[in-house]
Amino acid sequence: MELRVLRYFLAVVDTGSMTAAAARVHVAQPSVSRQLRSLERELGAELLRRTPAGVELTAAGRRFVPVARDLTLRAARGTELLRAVSGQSPLRLRVACPASTITHVMAPFVAELGGPFSDARGCEPDQVYDRLTAGEVDIGISTGPPPGGMAARRLGGGRRISVQMPGGHALASEGGDLELAGLLGHPVIVSGRASAVRRTLDTALYEQGTPLRPAFEPQSEAMAQALAAAGHGVCVVVDHPQFDLCARTLAVLGRPLAISLYAGWDPDHYAHAEIEAALRELSHWLTANDGGRKPGSRAEPPGAG
Repeated sequence: MELRVLRYFLAVVDTGSMTAAAARVHVAQPSVSRQLRSLERELGAELLRRTPAGVELTAAGRRFVPVARDLTLRAARGTELLRAVSGQSPLRLRVACPASTITHVMAPFVAELGGPFSDARGCEPDQVYDRLTAGEVDIGISTGPPPGGMAARRLGGGRRISVQMPGGHALASEGGDLELAGLLGHPVIVSGRASAVRRTLDTALYEQGTPLRPAFEPQSEAMAQALAAAGHGVCVVVDHPQFDLCARTLAVLGRPLAISLYAGWDPDHYAHAEIEAALRELSHWLTANDGGRKPGSRAEPPGAG
């Protein structure tokens, strides 16, 4: 079973056409078709059904797709490993994580310290580990721990949640952290229940017996900040302040409220040791930089400090 033929097969799967697949792999269409038939004979099963409308996967073909992807991925990883070990090329690790984690964690970390991270692909938190399982990335970083069977690590001390408001707001006149009870009596703007910020806030309020009824529930933190800047309330977010908002860290009984970040990866990954080392460095950086917030990058309330 040749890897190049597996790549031809996957090209047909991805494009749905022999002609398009041949163009993608830069091989003549008759040659692609001939070699795929040879693969089917080798496997003893029909993988593709040729129809006037195009090419369809058979039941056996559908079951073979993940096997073919895994084999080609492992071959690519092996090539990367040997090149990295021999010094021909640096180790390159791809990460899947929420978009805000790219902005406030991965990009600043790489800019400051470099490291083996070569790409970060944004997706919803609940899709991160699916991307990892599918072999699209080497590491998944999300606000929840990875499923069983994956290597896992908790990263740093978490990203702190802040309450942000215009400079003229009553809560902006005080310095220091804001206790959770200080939110009561103010219109609160926070993302919907699917967000990690909202889940963390709801849990903390539930434990204190004070359920939250937000004034607004925008899907994006940028919109929450815009609504706060427009005077519709105070927003609860993890993003850096913008629109001239002031920020105070939200606390529960003196402890900052934070969202934990977790990393997961394949325990059999060829670069397992290097991944552990890179994540250890990332974890230290997160702890030193307040969960991705650089010292001094947060707007402070008037008179603070």
